[in-house]
Amino acid sequence: MQKKKNILQNLWKNQEYILYYAKIILKTRVAGSYLGFLWLWIDPLMFMLIYSFVVMFIFKSKIEHFNVFVLIGITAWNFFSRAMLMATTSIVRNKSIFQQVYFHKFVYPTLYLVSYIYEFFISLSLILIVMLFEGIPITWHVIEVIPILITMALFTYGCSLIISHIGVYLFDLRNILDFTLKFIFYLTPIMWSFENVSFSFAWILKLNPMQIIIGSFRSCLLYGKSPIYFYLLVISCFSCILIEVGYELISRKEDEYARMI
Repeated sequence: MQKKKNILQNLWKNQEYILYYAKIILKTRVAGSYLGFLWLWIDPLMFMLIYSFVVMFIFKSKIEHFNVFVLIGITAWNFFSRAMLMATTSIVRNKSIFQQVYFHKFVYPTLYLVSYIYEFFISLSLILIVMLFEGIPITWHVIEVIPILITMALFTYGCSLIISHIGVYLFDLRNILDFTLKFIFYLTPIMWSFENVSFSFAWILKLNPMQIIIGSFRSCLLYGKSPIYFYLLVISCFSCILIEVGYELISRKEDEYARMI
């Protein structure tokens, strides 16, 4: 319990730095392009159109409002996968900073996570616009995106802290994780639904936390229903354990990082 208070105290202590530099990271991500922040709309929109064409016209999917269905999945998945990949080098890439100014090393993966939270809200506005364009009613359940986002952020944060620690010692981790995430992407119902497929090990895929999170987003945005909060609570509790583990790993080993990098 004490360790949890420590991370909360450190988050509060460094909140101004984290929020400010997360915005800088987001701006840097689109710097040098003519369209700037519009790319945060264009990227998921292009993937939505490509997947919609492949699945609807080639594989003849019958999922209703498939464009929004896949756009919600892509938006949530991008948040998770990009934060995870960035976490692999989040401490290593900031070596020059922590050699000059001391910050607890958990700050660095936190910066990137917060920047992707900013990006998520930009992408969420695109989802709402596409919903209006397709005539899908926006209900009061849209506000339930907030607890789902908190759950997804906690889960991603816990994984990111552990990944960022391992990334200091395993330089090939980004390549390994990139391949792993691509594999998991196709096992997650982003372009397909459990209602349209049937296989013996489907119950294993349903245990994927991102499957539950993406399904929860679709419930409140696309179908106008509340998510199953018990599942979100279980994921949140599990995520807090991951955060505890990741924070403790970084706290114990952060003095070694400068020698390892």
